[in-house]
Formats: sequence, structure tokens, C-alpha cells
Amino acid sequence: MRHGALVVALLLGACAKPREERAASREGLTAAELPQPRGAATVRMDQGTYSAPSVRFSADFLGDPPVPLMLVALSARSEDGGTWQFRMPVDEQFVKSKHATARIIPRTALGAGLAVVDYQRAGGPSVLMDEGTLELTVTGKQAKGEVRMKDGRVRATFEGPLTFECMVPPAWLSKANAQAAPAPVPASDEAGEVRVLDEALATPQCRSIADAFR
Repeated sequence: MRHGALVVALLLGACAKPREERAASREGLTAAELPQPRGAATVRMDQGTYSAPSVRFSADFLGDPPVPLMLVALSARSEDGGTWQFRMPVDEQFVKSKHATARIIPRTALGAGLAVVDYQRAGGPSVLMDEGTLELTVTGKQAKGEVRMKDGRVRATFEGPLTFECMVPPAWLSKANAQAAPAPVPASDEAGEVRVLDEALATPQCRSIADAFR
């Protein structure tokens, strides 16, 4: 399995220039990263307010033996059509501490400790933030955090409910005797690996992560 290619495909669908400039076309974003309808999660910047249903935390068990590729993401939009989003991979330490700090970079290849933040004002170009830090804290099922520039100034704050989604190999659901398991969905056209959504959290691997955020 081409794990590096999978990481790029699952985490990001857009490339960017080396400085904070126009981001690549949003046609490259995956469905999970496209701006979502208004909801309970709120992002506040000097330029305006953005909202989304929730801050999303996902775990995708890949490889042999499978290990979780975990990602926290938020895709929000403003009433006038502007967008704001971040993607931040996390590791198992985040499940224990409920806290993560990442360095913001303008690149597609990400790992734990790195994040991508981009925004777009209504009718304007999409912009990648090229330096700074993103801090995230989860209390119960509520997430909050802030984005700071390199000089320490707060660029944006966000808060809202945290939702969890977990993808596993199909055999795991069979062993867990899950009912009405969804049809397998290819994880990647390139790798061809198949996983399914453990919607009921029937597998111990998914349930253990979800239980940490109750």
C-alpha cells in the first residue's frame, strides 16, 4: 500500500504556493472537506463569522496491521458565501490529552504536529495561511481553539460540538456482529483498500476512541 499517497489523498485535495497566496481550486477537496451548512460550530475572525454543524474528528484504520490515521477538521461558511477551514492530523496522544497544538504550513503533506488553514472571502480568492499555530482543546464533546499568527496575534477562534467517525476493515464489523453494516467503500482509488463506516461503534477499536470523548 502506498501509505504516503493515501495520507495526502485522505487529508487534503488541494495544493498551494509556498507563501500565503491563492490556494488551488476547491474542485480538489474531498466531499468531507467542502463547506458545510450553517450549524452549531462557530469561527470568528476580524473579517466575519463562519459556522458549520460541528468540528469533525475521524479515524481511518489503514495498513496491515491496521493503525488509525486520525484527523480533526472544520469546514465552515459565512452567510455571504465565504469559507474557512482547517485540517489537522492528530496521534494517539490527542485521545489521551484532548489537546493538540500544530504548526500551520502551506503544504499538502501533513503529519501530527502540522495543520493547514485556508479561508475565502465572498467573491475573493482562496488563501492559505502560511505560518502560525493552531491550538485545539476538547472538553467532553465540545471543541474549541484558536489560530495565531507567527507574531502571536490571534487570527481566528473557533468552538462547537465534536463529532466522531470511524472507518474500519469490513472483517472487523463481521467479527463484531454489527447489524446492517454499510456496503464497503474503497478508501482510495490508488491503493484499492476497502473499509466501511462503523456507524454503531461496534468494533472495540472505534469504541475505545469514542469513549474517550464522552
